[in-house]
Amino acid sequence: MPSGFRLDTDGWTKEFDECKQLAQETLQLIQERNLRHPNGGPEASRLSAAARKKLGTLGVQLDKLLRWLDSPEAESLSEPEKNRRRDLIYDLRSRREGMQMSIKRSTGQGDRDALFSGAGPSGGPLPPRETEATAELDNRGLLGLQQAVMRRQDEELAAMEKTVASTKHIALAIGEEVDLQTRLLDDLADDVDVTQSRLKAATAKVKQLMRDRGNCRLGVCVFLLIVTLVVVIILTVKLARFL
Repeated sequence: MPSGFRLDTDGWTKEFDECKQLAQETLQLIQERNLRHPNGGPEASRLSAAARKKLGTLGVQLDKLLRWLDSPEAESLSEPEKNRRRDLIYDLRSRREGMQMSIKRSTGQGDRDALFSGAGPSGGPLPPRETEATAELDNRGLLGLQQAVMRRQDEELAAMEKTVASTKHIALAIGEEVDLQTRLLDDLADDVDVTQSRLKAATAKVKQLMRDRGNCRLGVCVFLLIVTLVVVIILTVKLARFL
């Protein structure tokens, strides 16, 4: 990049893409050194030197890109866009620092393999599997990554425990509500039985009263018939005397 920061916004994007490509090439060198020459040697030293050179160039280019965002040349960019581009640079800087730490790793590969293998004494050690995330880390960085993963798992387990506890409380509340409704239904059934018994008794009394009233009416009719018959007899006797 020219020293006067003579770039437009598109040129800045092109330069940043070149920085990302440089970072990727450096990472490939570090991975090749770790995988093919874990015990060091001349070839490992050559790869480390090439990676350090690329990281030096990357650092210079990132600094210039960051300074350009504060220069008058970047006035056409909005503040949110400037912040977005700064975040991109900071992210690439962090990757560069991680790769620098990885290059400094010259010993302790045996400890690294043990950390990756996870096999016990009874079984043979599993071959270590290098990834892009771990290639940039030394032994201390790997330990920190492992601890971060364990903390995240602990947090997820704690959240799951809270969910299970909340579900348990809801289930208990539902159980208590079901018990209450069952007791209310039992009480209602008892009330229905009592009401039904009372209704049967009242029905029997009504039927008895109706029967009693029926007999009373029959007696009144017989009495009236007798009275009528007596009156007829008396009238007949009196008429017979006159005749």
